[in-house]
Amino acid sequence: MPKSTVGASLVDAQSPDFDKLSRPDDAQPATQKRASAFVQELEDQAQVQTDLSSQWVDEIAQTAVRAILHSSDLPQPVKNRLAKQRYDSPTAVHQAIREAREELQALDQEEVIQLSDRPWIYVKDPQSDIQEHVNWFFGVPDTPPPPPNYRKLDQLYVALTGDSGFHGVFYPQRVMLASATTSTLASMAVDAMNKVVQMQMSRLDFWRWYERVSLPIPNDGSVQSRKLITYGGVGNLPTVAEGSAYTELTVDDVKETAAFSKKGGYVGITMEMIRNSQIVQIQAVPRALAVAAVRTRSAAVSSLFTSNAGVGPTLVQDSTALFHANHSNVATTALGSDLSAWSAARSECFEHSEVNSGKSLAVFPRYLLVPAELYDTALSIMGYGEGMPASYNIAAQSRGPVDPRPIPLVVPDWTDASDWAYIVDPDVYPVIQISYAQAPGGGVHPAPELYSVSNEEQGLIFTNDVMPIKVRDWFAVNVNGPRGIGKRNVA
Repeated sequence: MPKSTVGASLVDAQSPDFDKLSRPDDAQPATQKRASAFVQELEDQAQVQTDLSSQWVDEIAQTAVRAILHSSDLPQPVKNRLAKQRYDSPTAVHQAIREAREELQALDQEEVIQLSDRPWIYVKDPQSDIQEHVNWFFGVPDTPPPPPNYRKLDQLYVALTGDSGFHGVFYPQRVMLASATTSTLASMAVDAMNKVVQMQMSRLDFWRWYERVSLPIPNDGSVQSRKLITYGGVGNLPTVAEGSAYTELTVDDVKETAAFSKKGGYVGITMEMIRNSQIVQIQAVPRALAVAAVRTRSAAVSSLFTSNAGVGPTLVQDSTALFHANHSNVATTALGSDLSAWSAARSECFEHSEVNSGKSLAVFPRYLLVPAELYDTALSIMGYGEGMPASYNIAAQSRGPVDPRPIPLVVPDWTDASDWAYIVDPDVYPVIQISYAQAPGGGVHPAPELYSVSNEEQGLIFTNDVMPIKVRDWFAVNVNGPRGIGKRNVA
């Protein structure tokens, strides 16, 4: 290659101004294009920076809007609606909040609040406030009443189902709670009714006499028959000589068992009751369920005294009736106006022998069980009440650890006006034992179980126009033997 050619190549490759020095004038437009492109690139970069800055400013502004709305006392749906709008200044946000309050106040005066196409009840905490409203409808004690315009059950139904036309159709796009399903109303109703059942049971003291005379025992979570234990057979502890081995002791038991029995049913709250807001009838439902459950338990324990013509169930341990002469716990003596009949029964119980040991039970009866007709007689001969007695009564004394005076209990299920019975304290010697499926740990007499008969996909109120509430009580009860219990079948 000639030397001049090589030099030209080097200048062309190394000097950015070579085009201006060595090329003709017709090449100048290309240089101008590159310069324009360079300037445009700088302008584009500046615009990108401007756009990013604008986005940050917008995000900061929206965050400020959400913070202002969050601190307001507006319902959450209203906050959500206002947050979607754009505002030129904080003043504009506060103005929108004031206008929303005025709108809500106006709607509240009309007894309905309408946001978009959904009906809403004006509450600050929808879930808890609605549950409080349901509690009030079902009569939960100490529940504050809702505002006057919300004391109609049909309005609550519409809020939780969206079914403003009462067609039995669930409208999820109209309900008040985003998480509401076909079972939400029934579940809230069950929660409220459980509270009422607990309250009502606490008031049924006379019907719950069985709780005083029976021991709630644990179970393994199954509903298989429970074996009833009677401790005994040890007698006195043997003497252990110095350096001698201890004698093995055997705690005897018996063969009595208690089979579980499932009781239950359901009560239907109809669409008519809801639409007509029949609060009195609706509040009566849980109270009736509580009474029914307690009466059922009372009847089961009562039958231990009255079945088989008053001699009770046949015991497995000796194939003999519970109340039998062989058990020294039955007679025909009436409960008279003096203490003679009771004194004989008390001595009879005290002398019952422990299982297989021959030792005396040495326990006085704690409870005197009578029909309603004998209640006054029982109180009188036992010295209950105040005032100066007409004559000295040996049983009229303050209760103490060895007080022979029993506590009279009326058994509501007894229809014979003259029969009576006695039983010892179950904490000292448990004769009647009861086990509840809903309380596997024992130690308590639980409330019956309540359930809503519905599921997430389909509630019966949308197919049968009925919201059914199921009640179930599952328990086993029996006696563990004839000791510590007695009966008087008066001829």
